[in-house]
Amino acid sequence: MQLPSPEDLLARLRSLDELDRKVTGGMVALCIAAPDRLRDREWMAQRFVHVATVAHGFDAEDGPATDADVERIRAYAQARMDAVLTATLLLFVRTAEDLRLRGGSFTFADAQQVIAGYLG
Repeated sequence: MQLPSPEDLLARLRSLDELDRKVTGGMVALCIAAPDRLRDREWMAQRFVHVATVAHGFDAEDGPATDADVERIRAYAQARMDAVLTATLLLFVRTAEDLRLRGGSFTFADAQQVIAGYLG
């Protein structure tokens, strides 16, 4: 995967809708927490469904999901998973590079600040 320029990444992220950007942000946070899992397609797909479910406003405390709820998430995953996961990985590597260029050590909060700047 080639490192995108900040401008290219911003253009890609702007092409996503608000829900896609929300899922992308959640996915990048999970990737930062478990960078060793980035190449695990099954893990990424499971996490995508989880983050997308939360981003759609579903909560286990609200009771079981209806068939319509499940279909809504399935349709979203089928239509948007590839684009959102590509954006996730590009944002992850761009964030890592931006932090590297700053020099010194950094925290998760520093990474979140960079991510928020791109997802604006």
